[in-house]
Amino acid sequence: MRSEPKPAEAAPPQASIEEHEPAPSAFSESTDDEAALPRKKQKKVSKVTQKIRVVDGSVDVRVQHTNDDSVVSKRSAVAHKYIRDKFLRHFVKKPSRRSPLVNRGYYLRMAVMTDLVVRLVQSYLEAPERRAAVYEGAPRPPPVQVLSLGAGYDTLAFRLLLDSVDVLNVDGKRPGVPASSSCPSPSTPVSFAGGEVLFIDVDFSAVLKSKAALMAAAPPETFPADWHMMPQSEECPIRSPHYAAVGVDLRIASAELLPRLQQHGPAGFAATNPTIIYAECVMQYMPREDAAQLLALLAASFPNAVFMAYDQVSPLDSFGRVMQHSLRQKSSPLLGIHACPDGAHMTRRAYAAGMRRAWWGNFYRISTFCLSGAELKRVEALEDFDELEEWSEMCEHYGVTMAVTPAAWDSVATNGCAAHTAFVEYSVDGVACSKGSESLPQSAERFKVELHNWPSGRYGFEGWGNGGVAVEPLANGDRLLVSFGGFAAGKQHQRVSTVYVHSLQEGELRVVVASEDSEGTTTAGPTARAAHPPPLVFHTFSRVAPRTFLVWGGRTNPSTPSNDAFLLTLDVPCTVGLGTTVTARWRALSVHCDNGRWCCPSPRYRHSMVSLGSTGDEATLLLVGGKAAGANAAAALECFRVTVCMRRLSISYEALDCAAASGLSPPPLHSAAATALSSDTVLVSGGVLLGQDACNPHLWQLRLSTKEWSRVPVWLGEGRYSHSLTPVTVNHQDYLLVLGGSSWTEKSRVPPALLVPRSLLSSSTGGEAAAAVAVTVSLPTDAPWWSRHSCVALGEGVVGVVGGGYTCFSFGTFAAKPKLLCLGDAVDENAWRSITAPTANANVGQGVGATTSTAHEPAYSYDELLSKPWSAVREVMHYSAAAFLEAATAAAQPVVFRNVPLGSCLSNWGSSAYLKEAEGNSTVSVHVSEGSPRLDFVRKNFAFRHVTLAQLVQHVEDATKRFRTTRGTPRETWYYRSVAAHMKNERSNLWTDFPALGTDFVLPPGAKEYIGPRLHQSCLRMSAPPLQLWTHYDALDNVLCQIVGTKRVVLFPPSEYNNLYVTGSSSAVLNVDAPDLVRYPRLIAACKAAQVVVLQPGDMLFIPAMWFHQITTLLPDAEAAESAEGTAMAPYNMSVNVFYRHFSDTAVYDPKDLYGNKDILAVTRIRQDLQSAVCDVLSKVRLTPAIDAPHVPSNYVEFAVRHFLQDLERNVAAVADAQRGT
Repeated sequence: MRSEPKPAEAAPPQASIEEHEPAPSAFSESTDDEAALPRKKQKKVSKVTQKIRVVDGSVDVRVQHTNDDSVVSKRSAVAHKYIRDKFLRHFVKKPSRRSPLVNRGYYLRMAVMTDLVVRLVQSYLEAPERRAAVYEGAPRPPPVQVLSLGAGYDTLAFRLLLDSVDVLNVDGKRPGVPASSSCPSPSTPVSFAGGEVLFIDVDFSAVLKSKAALMAAAPPETFPADWHMMPQSEECPIRSPHYAAVGVDLRIASAELLPRLQQHGPAGFAATNPTIIYAECVMQYMPREDAAQLLALLAASFPNAVFMAYDQVSPLDSFGRVMQHSLRQKSSPLLGIHACPDGAHMTRRAYAAGMRRAWWGNFYRISTFCLSGAELKRVEALEDFDELEEWSEMCEHYGVTMAVTPAAWDSVATNGCAAHTAFVEYSVDGVACSKGSESLPQSAERFKVELHNWPSGRYGFEGWGNGGVAVEPLANGDRLLVSFGGFAAGKQHQRVSTVYVHSLQEGELRVVVASEDSEGTTTAGPTARAAHPPPLVFHTFSRVAPRTFLVWGGRTNPSTPSNDAFLLTLDVPCTVGLGTTVTARWRALSVHCDNGRWCCPSPRYRHSMVSLGSTGDEATLLLVGGKAAGANAAAALECFRVTVCMRRLSISYEALDCAAASGLSPPPLHSAAATALSSDTVLVSGGVLLGQDACNPHLWQLRLSTKEWSRVPVWLGEGRYSHSLTPVTVNHQDYLLVLGGSSWTEKSRVPPALLVPRSLLSSSTGGEAAAAVAVTVSLPTDAPWWSRHSCVALGEGVVGVVGGGYTCFSFGTFAAKPKLLCLGDAVDENAWRSITAPTANANVGQGVGATTSTAHEPAYSYDELLSKPWSAVREVMHYSAAAFLEAATAAAQPVVFRNVPLGSCLSNWGSSAYLKEAEGNSTVSVHVSEGSPRLDFVRKNFAFRHVTLAQLVQHVEDATKRFRTTRGTPRETWYYRSVAAHMKNERSNLWTDFPALGTDFVLPPGAKEYIGPRLHQSCLRMSAPPLQLWTHYDALDNVLCQIVGTKRVVLFPPSEYNNLYVTGSSSAVLNVDAPDLVRYPRLIAACKAAQVVVLQPGDMLFIPAMWFHQITTLLPDAEAAESAEGTAMAPYNMSVNVFYRHFSDTAVYDPKDLYGNKDILAVTRIRQDLQSAVCDVLSKVRLTPAIDAPHVPSNYVEFAVRHFLQDLERNVAAVADAQRGT
């Protein structure tokens, strides 16, 4: 199922990691954006649209385009000498470099499919049943025919007919070698040019016509003279004595396939001949019914055949979701993958279609089969390869189904299929007929498990290979998570040398690097000149003292590992706040040799290092294992005691010769997980065995005092690597948490999370004692598959899981978001909650008349410090058009209009049944905050969730009832602010986004005529008490129309910008009723200008641009309920927010502003011009006017700038006062 490319060029050059580029939808509706396309692109889109057929989002030409992507990648593998193919060059104009992962992946795909086809052809040619056919009167043995379904630009037929292929010689029955461990010998050229084998490619006519055109354009003598290319032929564009290309849509193969094969196939073709049918990445793109019908047709039409299908599987894990999303974005979804998500389902489908026997080969076994011995050495020598986790993920998500039709020759089924060591036969009901397929042992013990969003959405590092995360406690109970380097999977998508410091309370902190300048004074800046490690991955990062960390080893690329050591010190105040800057200082450590002996570990990466403790200015660590470039594996796991002297800036090493009384000790490993339980006890789990495609399945314990290894008798699954091993406390008991990782076997054989009781460590053994079963932790279904991540224990039952991820072959990148994993019933929720110290408790959200109280009254009461009671917003009791126009044109102060005619929404929207009936099926995106009713845009303490409007209405109704009864903090707080369906390029519009509700809401006279021509957007807001929205400003004038329920709005004028601790357009101060005045002292000044208003149904609040406002959803109090019928039982809170332009000229505003929070262009220009002017002045300042005078020292410059800022504030305040007429 392939596409029609441009002549002589299958696909444009692609990026080295991501093979596919997002393609615009060919069937989207016409929009203003489309009209802006160049005429040439519009014509192309129109042309494509005429050809499409859409089935569940699948577009034929987009599916066909996957052929173009794959042939470019195959060409890259050929160019890098992974495989030999002299014909691919004619289908790809210019080679494009792919990543080693993609090169090796396509090599394996080509190698295994070539090997299988050749193996089966030879099995048929040598079958005794074929010779018997001659004895029974046939004039000659029947030819063997090879049928490629969805062939695209496949060249296997050309290579076997006109050249040769290199096939690995694998003999599972070689004397002295067990069948289960057969090894390939050097490759042997094979061809079938004698006419005993016929080849037929089947695909869409458009694809094969394009293939014929490219072949016709090839240099003379590329193809023999009796090969006829007819690019205009729909049914058979290519024909030769032993090859044909036949155009068939496989979704309707029952009507077309056999007739066209019989009409256009090579001479000698017959459905009864021995036949090999293979399909590469075809079946999963077809609707499940079409795929099943195709299989049934093949089983019924070709009685003596072997069918093979190379397909994608495992759609539901992290890689699977990235793969599906990528292909859906390109309108080529995997329509059948959920019906056949694994080998068991594939074989069941084959049996259901009428196949006699069926096998499944996953790519773990296939890669081990193909890549071993001399072939593995050859492939590894082609280019650096360290994408181990990516390789494991690819092996998890691809496999080959093999099945034989009812009358297939027994010798072929036995020798060609069943004898293949990479394949496992399955029974009719999808059960593997092999040892090792039994279910995994399970512990009877179960724990409650929950997965929560990170307290702050702004976590700086997303990626992997950063050496771990160190925890730095602060005096106020906050903790900093510190890390360095790694592969940043975001916009940079590269190795980095960044220091990341993250506060659990405040989010990501700014870090500058300091160095010593030539005069010995310290300078700071993003590009400091200090000794600094390069961008590294797979190093180790360890805390050796308070605010002091060690970076050791790692690599830039796989061929250049390091054994350098660097000391990082951080200047951090006792407590940090929003905007705190952390200064980082680097020092390179020199190697100190005791007694003149040089004992330095070889350069390595993927090692482990654990801290054993520190005394004074020295710290002791243990270095374990690792991977070196081109080094031979040692006999045992290498261990070094590492001593860091922070005073001398030196590091020394002691090689440890560790053994075990029983003779058992861990083998050489890399990518293992290690942890120190004390200065004498270290545990090592998992890891890859050096030089082998195998994992260590055991948990090992090292006693440093005796230098003895012992094996902990516990079962951890089939072995894993790049996982985490973390001491945790669950339900007041001590455990070790084994989480995530990659493996060399199916994920079903590796539990994603295990808890190992610490009590088992005392029963460590060196022998084969019976192993206890660790407690299997059942993670939530939305948990990612973690690998290359880090875990930090934050408290009882609370583990922070940060970092991790992998490139998902050619589909994109998965980078795990930081999560909180909560285990057991005794969970310390204070371990991650924001720790604040308010002086007063606020009852905001419980009623209009709620007040605050203080525990002890200082010289000034808390209310006096906050200037309470705040001034009321100016009120207009009887709305009129003139009153609104006066407020809107002046746009200087907020005004609340009471009793405004807003339409039938005031009576209709209070009914949840009405809302569900009107728009209940609409999908909306809601903000969801866990454990806090205060939404924080600066720290992003919420995530987005897609639900239906009916679900939203039900949730906020239930939440309102619950709060009315309990007055407690809800477990989850939902807040809805409507956005457009195409939120990246359209603005919200209530009247078009919700047409049924839009007819209920109207702007009052005067406002409608004034706002209409200036409308920017109108959005629906919905919530339940006690929601409190972050303080922010909008760049547009707007009116907030209250429809259902009660809200309180606190407003601050633009003059208070500096007192509100603003980031972007939002304030960091969440609770203005009980703020932490130690962290936010300037809020006292802001509160002097605060105004407040409570909105009831029918009220409309005019908010001028740049006025800060904080909105709290309230329960109506008793007095308001009595005076406003319908308010008392308000089931939730709803309002409509209408934004409009104050200036009629649209050129004043940023056209990319979709939410009303981007400053007008003139404001942006003023800021940029002022910054440029200041920077220009500062770059030229010298001590005297002389041109060669020294520059002014930085401390004097800083003093001058701060003095200037104070003067500037006074000038700005004077301008504001003059404008207000004060």
